[in-house]
Amino acid sequence: MPALETSLIHWLWLVLIFIGFTLFITAAYFRRESKRLSKALSDLYALNQSVNQDALDFFEQSWPILSSLGCLKVEANIEWFGEKKQICFGDKKFLHGKSQAFYVSRDDMVFKLKIVLNRKASESGSLSFLVIKTFINILEQNLVLKQAEILTSQKRLERYQLFIQHEIKNIAQFIQLLSEQVGMLEADQDKIRLVERLQSTLPAMAERAKKAVLHMKRSSVKGYECTELSLHSVLQDVVNMYHLEAVIEGDATICLPNTLLMEAFKNILGNFRDHDLTKGVINIDICTESPEVLIRVHCQRDQIKSDIQSERLFEPFWTTSESGMGLGLFLARELLKQMNGRVQFEQDLTTFGFLISLKNNKEKGALCRELK
Repeated sequence: MPALETSLIHWLWLVLIFIGFTLFITAAYFRRESKRLSKALSDLYALNQSVNQDALDFFEQSWPILSSLGCLKVEANIEWFGEKKQICFGDKKFLHGKSQAFYVSRDDMVFKLKIVLNRKASESGSLSFLVIKTFINILEQNLVLKQAEILTSQKRLERYQLFIQHEIKNIAQFIQLLSEQVGMLEADQDKIRLVERLQSTLPAMAERAKKAVLHMKRSSVKGYECTELSLHSVLQDVVNMYHLEAVIEGDATICLPNTLLMEAFKNILGNFRDHDLTKGVINIDICTESPEVLIRVHCQRDQIKSDIQSERLFEPFWTTSESGMGLGLFLARELLKQMNGRVQFEQDLTTFGFLISLKNNKEKGALCRELK
């Protein structure tokens, strides 16, 4: 009996030691996983702050963090303000793992993601999956912030337009009052006094009128008269205005608002003047492909310069120019959309440029009635 009791005690101690060792290993494992989770989350938030909460930069730089947590591959189809881009991180070949699909979008910003995770990371309750969800939440938050930034800027522009309208009203009232005073004057002495007053007031009113006219150039399509235009002539005017070295081939007649079409072409061709990426002559080809007119603007690229980030070009408030605001191509795209047109960026190893398509209206005034 004593021997049996001793044996049982020994086995009990072994079981207790085994349980204790198991608990220790489990605690150490969860502590290590907790540290990995904490570090991964901290790295994601730090990365987001370092890129100033920019969705594209955050996505493109987050792969090392995701791959360290069991992420095998990330495939993304991105639509960014009219431009499309495909990105793949990890092994492009088929990998054994569980695929998770995510869709994040706000207005003109869309991320369609397919993330392949290993068996352990794909479990919904795993710490790695929590990091993946956090990554998606941060990406969505960045899109919300970008959307809010654009809406805020649009509201500021709307308030500024109200200010311009108020200025026009004041100028009109001034002219009406001046007309009434002139009609009431009979004595030469009164006329002289009026002229003396105008010498001090007219310069200020003229300056206010000049500023109002300049800032009204970017108005909406409505209210602009459509006329038959020669695309060759319109483009030549913009080329001459910016002193660009360009060759224009072909021509087409189209019925569109001249002011808005000029503004769109100015914002597009202005990039060749403002950014040191061109090499040689700018080639502009115009051809008619019913029901559209295509304008291809391209030139030889400077091989010393890096690739152009095409997905960024039409993003508002993004620019590589020290003097630019990042609104030129965005406004050109919006103006062309209002005229049933499109613009997209093209580049290869030797050339880069833009492809512009406009609706070829056979019936004069058809687009104008549609716009109104």
